[in-house]
Amino acid sequence: MEEILDVGYLDELLTKKNKHTVGEAIDVLPFLTKRTKAIKENFNGVLGEYIRRVCEVELAKGKKSKSVDEELYESDNELVNQILKQVSFDDGNSRNDLERFIESFLFNEDHDIKPIHPYLFNYVPVPEKHDNEFNKYAQFLKDAFAGDSSALKETFNQKDHHDILTELILQNIESLKDSKPKEQNYQSMLPSITNLYQEDLLYLSQHQEYFLQSFELLTHFYTMTYVCQLILKLERFENADYSEPSPLYYALDWESVSKRRKPADELEGFKFIKEKSSNLFVHIHTLSHLSHNHLNTSLTNNKKSLMNYKELFDLVFQEGQEEVLLTDIKKWIANYSEWQQMKNAPEPQTLSEAFPAMFDCLKYGMSTTVCEKFGKNIEDLGSGRFIKSRGSLGHVLNITHEMLLLLTAVSVKDNRIPLNQLFEEFAKRGVMFDRYSKKEVIALFDSLNILDKKSDSGDAQYVKPIL
Repeated sequence: MEEILDVGYLDELLTKKNKHTVGEAIDVLPFLTKRTKAIKENFNGVLGEYIRRVCEVELAKGKKSKSVDEELYESDNELVNQILKQVSFDDGNSRNDLERFIESFLFNEDHDIKPIHPYLFNYVPVPEKHDNEFNKYAQFLKDAFAGDSSALKETFNQKDHHDILTELILQNIESLKDSKPKEQNYQSMLPSITNLYQEDLLYLSQHQEYFLQSFELLTHFYTMTYVCQLILKLERFENADYSEPSPLYYALDWESVSKRRKPADELEGFKFIKEKSSNLFVHIHTLSHLSHNHLNTSLTNNKKSLMNYKELFDLVFQEGQEEVLLTDIKKWIANYSEWQQMKNAPEPQTLSEAFPAMFDCLKYGMSTTVCEKFGKNIEDLGSGRFIKSRGSLGHVLNITHEMLLLLTAVSVKDNRIPLNQLFEEFAKRGVMFDRYSKKEVIALFDSLNILDKKSDSGDAQYVKPIL
């Protein structure tokens, strides 16, 4: 009998394991159902392992159980001694002064290594107590954002330098060990977002000093944008447009916001994201079940790639098999309803009704607490930087002065562009501003002298490169 959805496998998956599981489907996000809040205001802790996975290296582990930072910071650490051996001193005081300078140059107050060169990101350790969660984020960034980009790998593998001290450090730092590529655990559901991330990151890498300052912020921003946009797309089921971001309004950190402003809107601001975040866990399981179909292809690690609602919907219509899939989903609903002892199971009459019906079944059978905890990971991800409390308005999406200039730098790049085009570039990166915020942006650019203002018309105003 003709079949698209592997209903038998899915039924067996539920009844044998007697719990919700994604089966062979690849994962979507590094969120945990047991919320830890570890990522909250600590995104930097992910970067070292992320870059090591991009470069396919690992830290050489010595006999000591200390991190690389702790070992390097010891007063008798090998790295500093090796550097000092390359220098001649008139007396011991001069040697001590240089030693203190190198330590302050390479380490912050918490004794964490400061990446003064892209290559040194490879040496940023994962906080030990958050090893599992941060490694998940690192693998997610590698799979969904970096992919197999040789250009990104070269950015963090190269040792080009511009000063003698950096040269001494790079030549004498402990070698990294080659490691086997990690198995792919995630896939990009929003290629338009991840492609822009790579484009922007590679552009910034041409300006090393600014790159070192902004790499963490840019990566954090795109991760937050990715999750927000994913929620917006999934909530529209097969009607979502994956070719460009959906409208989502931000407020500027320094401006006041009223309830009538777009950033406080219930449909186009953070309120919508927050309200629908608990659905994210259910959507992932719905897509995982739908992806166990005979039109889908397996990845090299035998996992099933995840098909979004629109992708599957369009494919079955193209193949003229929408009725076949609808029949399969009805079987799945009947099996699931029996397993969960649902009294009023949905009865979809069209494929457009079938996807939400599957979603509703899974939501009925899942723990509300688990779904809410999973969804609230997004608040931890954006807290303190991209989400701001606005009193009685609640939380809104937020763009700081630093983030605005970073977005401007990667949007304008090396040639001035019309002001209106700049706002279009912001929108491509998932950031929309209402007319009040746009006025604030223009005023800021004017004060910074990066605006060529030939008239009050947006078409006649140009934004200059800032790098």
